[in-house]
Amino acid sequence: MRETTGRRSAWVTGAALLTTLMLGTVMTTVPADAHSERRAGTTVTARWSGAVNTTSRDAVNAAYWAQYAPKQLLNIDWLLGSLLGCLPGLTSASTNAATLSSLNFVRSLAGLAPVTFSRTLNDSAQKAALIMAANGNLSHNPSSSWKCWSSAGAKAAGRSNLALAYPTLRAGQIIDLYMDDPGATNAAVGHRRWLLNPFSTVMGSGSTSTANALTVMGPTSASRPNPRWVGWPTAGHFPNAIEPRGRWSLSSGLKSVSFARAKVAVYLNGTTRIPVRKYAVHTGYAQPTLVWQMPANFSRTAAYRVIVTGIKKAGVRKTLRAAYTVRLFTPSR
Repeated sequence: MRETTGRRSAWVTGAALLTTLMLGTVMTTVPADAHSERRAGTTVTARWSGAVNTTSRDAVNAAYWAQYAPKQLLNIDWLLGSLLGCLPGLTSASTNAATLSSLNFVRSLAGLAPVTFSRTLNDSAQKAALIMAANGNLSHNPSSSWKCWSSAGAKAAGRSNLALAYPTLRAGQIIDLYMDDPGATNAAVGHRRWLLNPFSTVMGSGSTSTANALTVMGPTSASRPNPRWVGWPTAGHFPNAIEPRGRWSLSSGLKSVSFARAKVAVYLNGTTRIPVRKYAVHTGYAQPTLVWQMPANFSRTAAYRVIVTGIKKAGVRKTLRAAYTVRLFTPSR
C-alpha cells in the first residue's frame, strides 16, 4: 500500500532493505502435484466467477478497503518463537488471515481463484522464516552451518518466496512487497508471478517479526480458472495505492507462449504514446511473462492503453496480440 495509508513515509527503511533482501524461487524442484502441473496451461478460460468486477470502480474500491488496506498495518504476531533459542514458534491465526486476505485480493483482481493456507505448509514455512531471520540473510538453499538451520526449513526455503524487513514486517505488507518486486535483481517479477499462478490451490506462510517465507510451490489443479492474459496492474479499474512503482507485467495463461520478441506500447488516455523500457524475458517463474518499466513520474490517476504485439505461440505461425486498458484511481472511503 502507498500514499493513501502512509506506508511510504512509515516504511522507508524497511522497504529499502526489502528491495535488496527478497528472493523468488525458480522452478527447479518437482511441483507437489506434478501430473496436474503438466496439464496446466494448455487451455484458457474466463476469469474466476467470484473475482472482483474490475469494470466497476466502486466494486474495486470496496474490495480494496474490505480485503486489503486494513491488513497492511497489522502487526505480525509471532508466538512462542525465539531467535536465541532457535524456536520457530508460529504466527497467529489473525496474522495468517490478514496475509491470506491480501493475497486473495490481488488474485481476485487478476481474475484468479483464491488459495488457502495449510497447517503443514505454514509449519515448514515458519521454520524457513526462522532461518532467514536468525541469519539476517536470504537463501533458497541455506547451508547447514546457518544459525537455526533445520532440514524442514531448508526444504521449505527452496519452495518459497523469501523476504526480510527491518525494523519489523507487517502481515499484509508481505504481499505488497512481493507484488511490487522492487530492485534490479527482481526484474523478472518472480515473486509476483508465483502469487499469480492460476493453478495454485494451497500455499503456506511463516513469519517472524522481520522475515517471511511464503511457500508458493504447493498443490495445483489444472482445472482452475486460467484467463488468457493477466496484467499487473490488471485491466479495468485499479487502485493506485498498489501500483507497483512502474514495474508492469503481462502474463499468459498458456505455457506455450513466448514473449521473447514481443513489443509493448503504452498510450496515455489511449492517445499519447509514452516511453517504456522492456526488461529481458525470464522463464522458470510460474507463467510466461513480459515485464516493462513505465517512465518516471507518470500519472497515477490516468488511463493507459497497453498493446503487446509479436507474442509467439509454439506451433502457430501467426503472432498473437494483447490489448487492454488500465484505469488507475485513488481509493477512497
